[in-house]
Amino acid sequence: MLLLLLTCPAVARMPSYKALAREGIVSGFGLKSGDPEAMVNRIPAIDRPHYVSVDEVDLRDDDMCVGIQRQGSWHFAPLFILNSHEIVNHDDAPAIAYCPLAGLSVAIAGKTYISGLLRWDTFVLYDPARQSLILPFDQQTLDGQQHVPLQPLEMLTFAGVRDKFPQARILSPASHRGNRSAYGSYPHDGQLGLGHAKPGMRGRFDEEAESLHPKEQVLIIGTAAQMMKAYPFSQLAAATEDGDKTLTDVVDGVEVILSYDPDARHAQVLAATDDEVKARAFSYYFALRQHLPDLPVYRHPQ
Repeated sequence: MLLLLLTCPAVARMPSYKALAREGIVSGFGLKSGDPEAMVNRIPAIDRPHYVSVDEVDLRDDDMCVGIQRQGSWHFAPLFILNSHEIVNHDDAPAIAYCPLAGLSVAIAGKTYISGLLRWDTFVLYDPARQSLILPFDQQTLDGQQHVPLQPLEMLTFAGVRDKFPQARILSPASHRGNRSAYGSYPHDGQLGLGHAKPGMRGRFDEEAESLHPKEQVLIIGTAAQMMKAYPFSQLAAATEDGDKTLTDVVDGVEVILSYDPDARHAQVLAATDDEVKARAFSYYFALRQHLPDLPVYRHPQ
Protein backbone atom coordinates (compact mmCIF):
# COMPACT_ATOMS: atom_id res chain seq x y z
CA MET A 1 0.00 0.00 0.00
CA LEU A 2 2.87 2.38 0.82
CA LEU A 3 4.37 1.86 -2.65
CA LEU A 4 1.00 2.59 -4.24
CA LEU A 5 0.71 5.85 -2.31
CA LEU A 6 4.21 6.91 -3.29
CA THR A 7 3.68 6.32 -6.99
CA CYS A 8 0.21 7.87 -7.34
CA PRO A 9 0.11 11.49 -8.59
CA ALA A 10 -1.05 14.20 -6.19
CA VAL A 11 -4.68 15.00 -6.93
CA ALA A 12 -6.50 18.20 -6.13
CA ARG A 13 -10.11 18.11 -4.97
CA MET A 14 -12.34 17.66 -8.02
CA PRO A 15 -15.99 18.56 -8.45
CA SER A 16 -18.50 15.83 -7.67
CA TYR A 17 -19.76 13.52 -10.41
CA LYS A 18 -23.02 15.50 -10.33
CA ALA A 19 -21.19 18.78 -10.93
CA LEU A 20 -19.02 17.22 -13.64
CA ALA A 21 -22.13 15.92 -15.42
CA ARG A 22 -23.25 19.53 -15.90
CA GLU A 23 -20.09 19.97 -18.00
CA GLY A 24 -20.94 16.90 -20.11
CA ILE A 25 -18.39 14.81 -18.19
CA VAL A 26 -19.12 11.35 -16.82
CA SER A 27 -17.18 8.62 -15.10
CA GLY A 28 -15.46 6.25 -17.50
CA PHE A 29 -15.99 3.55 -14.90
CA GLY A 30 -19.77 4.04 -14.76
CA LEU A 31 -19.72 5.61 -11.28
CA LYS A 32 -22.27 8.20 -10.23
CA SER A 33 -21.15 8.74 -6.64
CA GLY A 34 -17.94 8.69 -4.64
CA ASP A 35 -14.75 10.68 -5.09
CA PRO A 36 -13.70 11.29 -8.73
CA GLU A 37 -10.12 11.99 -7.61
CA ALA A 38 -9.83 8.37 -6.42
CA MET A 39 -10.10 7.25 -10.06
CA VAL A 40 -6.99 9.12 -11.29
CA ASN A 41 -4.47 6.69 -12.81
CA ARG A 42 -6.78 3.70 -12.29
CA ILE A 43 -5.71 2.92 -15.86
CA PRO A 44 -2.01 2.90 -14.97
CA ALA A 45 0.27 5.14 -16.98
CA ILE A 46 3.71 3.89 -18.02
CA ASP A 47 6.01 6.15 -16.00
CA ARG A 48 9.27 4.28 -16.62
CA PRO A 49 9.15 3.37 -20.31
CA HIS A 50 11.73 0.99 -21.71
CA TYR A 51 12.54 1.59 -25.37
CA VAL A 52 14.52 -0.68 -27.69
CA SER A 53 15.69 -0.45 -31.30
CA VAL A 54 13.39 -1.40 -34.18
CA ASP A 55 15.49 -4.55 -34.70
CA GLU A 56 14.86 -5.77 -31.15
CA VAL A 57 11.08 -6.02 -31.27
CA ASP A 58 8.83 -8.59 -32.89
CA LEU A 59 5.80 -6.60 -34.02
CA ARG A 60 3.36 -7.07 -36.85
CA ASP A 61 4.05 -4.91 -39.88
CA ASP A 62 0.56 -3.38 -39.55
CA ASP A 63 0.82 -2.52 -35.84
CA MET A 64 0.05 1.19 -35.60
CA CYS A 65 2.54 3.24 -33.58
CA VAL A 66 2.45 6.82 -32.35
CA GLY A 67 5.62 8.70 -31.50
CA ILE A 68 7.36 11.87 -30.35
CA GLN A 69 10.90 13.20 -30.62
CA ARG A 70 13.06 12.54 -27.57
CA GLN A 71 16.81 12.68 -27.00
CA GLY A 72 17.44 13.45 -30.65
CA SER A 73 15.45 10.54 -32.09
CA TRP A 74 11.87 9.41 -32.54
CA HIS A 75 10.32 7.21 -29.84
CA PHE A 76 7.20 5.22 -30.77
CA ALA A 77 4.59 3.37 -28.71
CA PRO A 78 2.45 0.64 -30.36
CA LEU A 79 -1.25 1.36 -29.99
CA PHE A 80 -1.99 -2.16 -28.76
CA ILE A 81 0.10 -1.37 -25.66
CA LEU A 82 -1.60 2.00 -25.25
CA ASN A 83 -4.98 0.22 -25.28
CA SER A 84 -4.09 -0.95 -21.77
CA HIS A 85 -2.14 2.06 -20.45
CA GLU A 86 -3.26 5.06 -22.55
CA ILE A 87 -0.35 7.23 -21.28
CA VAL A 88 3.44 6.98 -21.62
CA ASN A 89 5.20 9.60 -19.50
CA HIS A 90 8.75 10.87 -19.99
CA ASP A 91 10.88 13.03 -17.71
CA ASP A 92 12.56 14.71 -20.67
CA ALA A 93 9.90 14.77 -23.40
CA PRO A 94 6.14 15.11 -23.94
CA ALA A 95 3.81 12.40 -22.71
CA ILE A 96 2.17 10.23 -25.38
CA ALA A 97 -1.58 9.93 -24.74
CA TYR A 98 -4.03 7.68 -26.60
CA CYS A 99 -7.80 7.38 -26.13
CA PRO A 100 -9.04 4.08 -27.66
CA LEU A 101 -12.68 5.24 -27.66
CA ALA A 102 -11.98 8.37 -29.72
CA GLY A 103 -8.93 7.02 -31.56
CA LEU A 104 -7.26 10.19 -30.28
CA SER A 105 -3.46 10.45 -30.14
CA VAL A 106 -1.85 13.58 -28.68
CA ALA A 107 1.47 14.57 -27.10
CA ILE A 108 1.41 16.82 -24.03
CA ALA A 109 4.37 18.40 -22.23
CA GLY A 110 4.86 17.22 -18.65
CA LYS A 111 3.51 14.22 -16.81
CA THR A 112 -0.11 13.38 -17.58
CA TYR A 113 -2.52 10.82 -16.19
CA ILE A 114 -5.91 9.34 -16.99
CA SER A 115 -8.55 11.03 -14.84
CA GLY A 116 -11.09 8.23 -15.19
CA LEU A 117 -13.51 10.73 -16.74
CA LEU A 118 -14.98 11.01 -20.23
CA ARG A 119 -16.44 13.90 -22.14
CA TRP A 120 -18.41 12.81 -25.18
CA ASP A 121 -16.58 9.48 -25.32
CA THR A 122 -13.12 11.05 -25.19
CA PHE A 123 -10.85 10.87 -22.17
CA VAL A 124 -10.35 13.80 -19.84
CA LEU A 125 -6.72 13.94 -18.73
CA TYR A 126 -5.25 14.98 -15.38
CA ASP A 127 -2.21 17.22 -15.04
CA PRO A 128 -0.61 16.80 -11.60
CA ALA A 129 1.57 19.91 -12.04
CA ARG A 130 -1.45 22.14 -12.63
CA GLN A 131 -3.68 19.86 -10.50
CA SER A 132 -6.23 20.37 -13.27
CA LEU A 133 -8.40 18.38 -15.64
CA ILE A 134 -7.46 18.71 -19.32
CA LEU A 135 -9.79 18.65 -22.33
CA PRO A 136 -7.38 17.60 -25.11
CA PHE A 137 -9.52 18.61 -28.09
CA ASP A 138 -10.05 22.04 -26.49
CA GLN A 139 -6.33 22.35 -25.65
CA GLN A 140 -7.19 23.82 -22.26
CA THR A 141 -8.02 22.96 -18.68
CA LEU A 142 -11.63 22.30 -17.73
CA ASP A 143 -11.96 25.67 -16.00
CA GLY A 144 -10.73 27.40 -19.16
CA GLN A 145 -8.03 29.23 -17.22
CA GLN A 146 -4.96 27.54 -18.71
CA HIS A 147 -3.98 26.71 -22.27
CA VAL A 148 -2.51 23.24 -22.85
CA PRO A 149 -0.27 23.15 -25.95
CA LEU A 150 -0.21 19.97 -28.02
CA GLN A 151 3.23 18.88 -29.19
CA PRO A 152 4.11 17.50 -32.69
CA LEU A 153 3.77 13.75 -33.21
CA GLU A 154 3.76 11.08 -35.93
CA MET A 155 1.59 7.99 -36.43
CA LEU A 156 2.19 5.10 -38.84
CA THR A 157 2.57 1.33 -39.01
CA PHE A 158 5.54 -0.49 -37.53
CA ALA A 159 6.69 -1.37 -41.05
CA GLY A 160 6.58 2.34 -41.83
CA VAL A 161 8.60 3.17 -38.71
CA ARG A 162 11.21 0.58 -39.69
CA ASP A 163 11.44 2.04 -43.20
CA LYS A 164 11.16 5.78 -42.52
CA PHE A 165 12.63 6.04 -39.02
CA PRO A 166 15.25 3.25 -38.91
CA GLN A 167 16.99 4.82 -35.89
CA ALA A 168 13.76 5.08 -33.91
CA ARG A 169 13.21 3.51 -30.52
CA ILE A 170 10.12 1.37 -29.84
CA LEU A 171 8.36 0.93 -26.51
CA SER A 172 9.23 -2.65 -25.56
CA PRO A 173 6.24 -5.03 -25.56
CA ALA A 174 8.19 -7.33 -23.22
CA SER A 175 7.88 -5.00 -20.26
CA HIS A 176 4.29 -3.83 -20.84
CA ARG A 177 1.71 -6.39 -21.79
CA GLY A 178 -0.86 -4.84 -24.07
CA ASN A 179 -4.01 -6.74 -24.97
CA ARG A 180 -4.36 -6.69 -28.75
CA SER A 181 -8.04 -7.65 -28.61
CA ALA A 182 -9.05 -5.35 -25.73
CA TYR A 183 -11.43 -3.41 -27.99
CA GLY A 184 -12.37 -6.21 -30.39
CA SER A 185 -13.94 -4.92 -33.59
CA TYR A 186 -14.47 -1.42 -32.17
CA PRO A 187 -11.79 0.30 -34.33
CA HIS A 188 -13.72 -0.66 -37.47
CA ASP A 189 -17.40 -1.09 -36.57
CA GLY A 190 -20.23 1.44 -36.27
CA GLN A 191 -20.20 1.77 -32.48
CA LEU A 192 -19.42 5.31 -31.39
CA GLY A 193 -17.89 5.31 -27.93
CA LEU A 194 -19.80 4.01 -24.94
CA GLY A 195 -23.07 5.74 -25.76
CA HIS A 196 -22.12 9.05 -24.16
CA ALA A 197 -22.42 11.16 -27.29
CA LYS A 198 -22.58 14.92 -27.42
CA PRO A 199 -26.23 16.06 -27.17
CA GLY A 200 -27.75 16.11 -30.63
CA MET A 201 -25.22 13.64 -32.08
CA ARG A 202 -26.24 10.18 -33.22
CA GLY A 203 -24.87 7.28 -31.23
CA ARG A 204 -24.68 4.91 -34.19
CA PHE A 205 -23.25 5.16 -37.69
CA ASP A 206 -25.78 5.81 -40.45
CA GLU A 207 -24.28 4.90 -43.85
CA GLU A 208 -26.92 6.88 -45.70
CA ALA A 209 -26.40 10.06 -43.68
CA GLU A 210 -22.60 10.07 -43.40
CA SER A 211 -20.10 10.70 -46.19
CA LEU A 212 -17.15 9.43 -44.13
CA HIS A 213 -17.03 6.40 -41.89
CA PRO A 214 -17.09 7.51 -38.23
CA LYS A 215 -13.94 5.51 -37.49
CA GLU A 216 -12.03 7.06 -40.38
CA GLN A 217 -8.66 8.25 -39.08
CA VAL A 218 -7.99 11.95 -39.50
CA LEU A 219 -4.81 14.00 -39.20
CA ILE A 220 -5.34 17.30 -37.38
CA ILE A 221 -2.80 20.02 -38.09
CA GLY A 222 -2.23 23.29 -36.30
CA THR A 223 0.02 25.23 -33.99
CA ALA A 224 0.65 24.61 -30.31
CA ALA A 225 -2.08 27.18 -29.68
CA GLN A 226 -4.89 25.89 -31.88
CA MET A 227 -6.14 23.20 -34.23
CA MET A 228 -6.47 24.51 -37.79
CA LYS A 229 -7.74 21.78 -40.14
CA ALA A 230 -8.41 18.05 -40.33
CA TYR A 231 -7.45 15.67 -43.14
CA PRO A 232 -9.23 12.30 -43.39
CA PHE A 233 -6.84 9.59 -44.55
CA SER A 234 -9.15 8.58 -47.43
CA GLN A 235 -9.19 12.15 -48.74
CA LEU A 236 -5.43 12.45 -48.49
CA ALA A 237 -5.06 9.16 -50.37
CA ALA A 238 -7.29 10.44 -53.16
CA ALA A 239 -5.48 13.77 -53.33
CA THR A 240 -1.99 12.28 -53.44
CA GLU A 241 -2.77 9.40 -55.82
CA ASP A 242 -1.62 6.72 -53.41
CA GLY A 243 1.56 8.50 -52.46
CA ASP A 244 2.72 9.50 -55.97
CA LYS A 245 2.53 13.22 -55.21
CA THR A 246 1.98 15.70 -52.42
CA LEU A 247 -0.99 17.89 -51.51
CA THR A 248 -0.54 21.64 -51.17
CA ASP A 249 -3.24 23.40 -49.17
CA VAL A 250 -3.68 26.90 -47.75
CA VAL A 251 -4.96 27.05 -44.17
CA ASP A 252 -5.57 30.43 -42.52
CA GLY A 253 -3.12 31.99 -44.98
CA VAL A 254 -0.44 29.36 -44.34
CA GLU A 255 0.69 27.17 -47.24
CA VAL A 256 1.00 23.57 -46.08
CA ILE A 257 2.44 20.61 -47.98
CA LEU A 258 1.18 17.20 -46.92
CA SER A 259 1.79 13.61 -48.00
CA TYR A 260 0.09 10.28 -47.42
CA ASP A 261 1.64 6.82 -47.71
CA PRO A 262 -1.20 4.24 -47.84
CA ASP A 263 1.10 1.28 -47.19
CA ALA A 264 2.39 2.80 -43.95
CA ARG A 265 -0.88 4.64 -43.20
CA HIS A 266 1.31 7.68 -42.72
CA ALA A 267 -0.28 11.12 -43.01
CA GLN A 268 2.42 13.75 -42.65
CA VAL A 269 3.04 17.50 -42.78
CA LEU A 270 6.12 17.86 -44.98
CA ALA A 271 6.47 21.64 -44.84
CA ALA A 272 4.60 24.83 -44.04
CA THR A 273 5.31 28.52 -44.53
CA ASP A 274 4.67 28.86 -40.79
CA ASP A 275 7.09 26.46 -39.08
CA GLU A 276 4.72 26.13 -36.13
CA VAL A 277 2.12 24.29 -38.23
CA LYS A 278 2.64 20.60 -37.50
CA ALA A 279 0.73 17.37 -36.96
CA ARG A 280 -0.87 17.96 -33.55
CA ALA A 281 -3.33 15.07 -33.21
CA PHE A 282 -4.89 12.04 -34.87
CA SER A 283 -8.43 10.91 -34.11
CA TYR A 284 -11.52 9.13 -35.36
CA TYR A 285 -13.73 11.33 -37.53
CA PHE A 286 -16.76 11.03 -35.22
CA ALA A 287 -14.74 12.25 -32.21
CA LEU A 288 -13.44 15.22 -34.17
CA ARG A 289 -16.97 16.19 -35.18
CA GLN A 290 -18.27 15.93 -31.61
CA HIS A 291 -15.55 18.10 -30.09
CA LEU A 292 -14.58 20.45 -32.93
CA PRO A 293 -17.68 20.66 -35.15
CA ASP A 294 -16.54 23.92 -36.77
CA LEU A 295 -13.02 22.80 -37.65
CA PRO A 296 -12.53 22.72 -41.44
CA VAL A 297 -12.22 19.22 -42.89
CA TYR A 298 -10.42 18.69 -46.19
CA ARG A 299 -12.42 17.04 -48.98
CA HIS A 300 -10.74 16.00 -52.20
CA PRO A 301 -12.44 17.54 -55.26
CA GLN A 302 -14.24 14.92 -57.30
